[in-house]
Amino acid sequence: MDQVKDLKRGDLLFKEGEKITHVYVVQSGKVSLFLERSGRKIEIMEGKTSHVMGEAALFTNNAKHLLSAEAAGPCKILEVPIEVMKAQVDSSQPGVKLVVKSLVEGTKQNCQAIRSLKMDKDNSPCPQFSIPTLFCVLALVAKNSGHPVEGQDGHLQLDWTTVKIYTTRMFRESLSRVQHVVELLKKLGKAEMRFEKNEDEIDELVSVTLFDVQLLEDFAEFYQYNLYKPGKSEIIYVDPLALKVARALVELGKDLETDFRGAVRMEYDKLLKDVKEQFRFDLKSLHLDALEKKGLFVKRQSTDKGEVFLSFDKVEFQDMLRFWQIIAEIDKWNEKGFVDLNEKAEEEAVDDKAKCPACQGEITDAHNFCPSCGHKLAA
Repeated sequence: MDQVKDLKRGDLLFKEGEKITHVYVVQSGKVSLFLERSGRKIEIMEGKTSHVMGEAALFTNNAKHLLSAEAAGPCKILEVPIEVMKAQVDSSQPGVKLVVKSLVEGTKQNCQAIRSLKMDKDNSPCPQFSIPTLFCVLALVAKNSGHPVEGQDGHLQLDWTTVKIYTTRMFRESLSRVQHVVELLKKLGKAEMRFEKNEDEIDELVSVTLFDVQLLEDFAEFYQYNLYKPGKSEIIYVDPLALKVARALVELGKDLETDFRGAVRMEYDKLLKDVKEQFRFDLKSLHLDALEKKGLFVKRQSTDKGEVFLSFDKVEFQDMLRFWQIIAEIDKWNEKGFVDLNEKAEEEAVDDKAKCPACQGEITDAHNFCPSCGHKLAA
């Protein structure tokens, strides 16, 4: 049934990546259509009176919103269930239906073009669309011009002048951003930087040593794939809760052998005890739900003896942990404006409050559904 919603400034209508369930029509006021990246909102366009949103689902099954929308001030929004609007379009004359489909497709293409232009103008310290390029630059220079370090297997040393030429002339990227990426890798223990005094007695970067070039290449490939595929890819946005659980599982499973599927198997009661003792939090179903929302799945199995085991793909979890650690540092870089090499590791709370992975509302282990948004939690 159609209904009119009265919204006030800041009220959220829908989020990027959510499945389209309604067609929205702005009856009065205006809405802001935006992307949220690293905690910052990037406005793409405004929707004023008669602006329509969600029409992409009229001709595409399981279509998702390309942008998020919130009220930019007091406004009235007409909501029409997508099935109702589809029925009206399907019952129209073939010529009308053809014109509507063409207009919807054109609107979608224009929206994607504007979205790309706005993202290209992102003035954050490390724009999202620059991330794959920055890591790719270092990986390519290392593989083509890096020198092996004697006695250090896999370590490659890069002359900074060579990096400078590739960055500014070949890729037309910011050299300062590449240097900040190296600082980020140094902070994670994946690189070294060598400075020498110049004629003015000022420390000058002369070379960089990368400890794991394959990691840079894998990360660039992973990030670009998930960044450019349709819809919002949750896996490239770090959830601190999921990161904490992944770190614990990877650390506790690092010495365990894998089965023929590449999975490690851990006795559940012992896992709960080890997580509590070594990582100081109680592993609950909501932690596993946070992982599943990001696309990382664990499997719990019971034996005939009543024992419970938890298994997960060892390599997948190890890779994702390394990728999330990099992304988390990029988020801090964007927040502070620089890579803080003097930052100390924060003490994790003994029993931090759990949050719903969908709306970030507070939940407890007794909840099967989020009391705020109704999101189904893992059993």
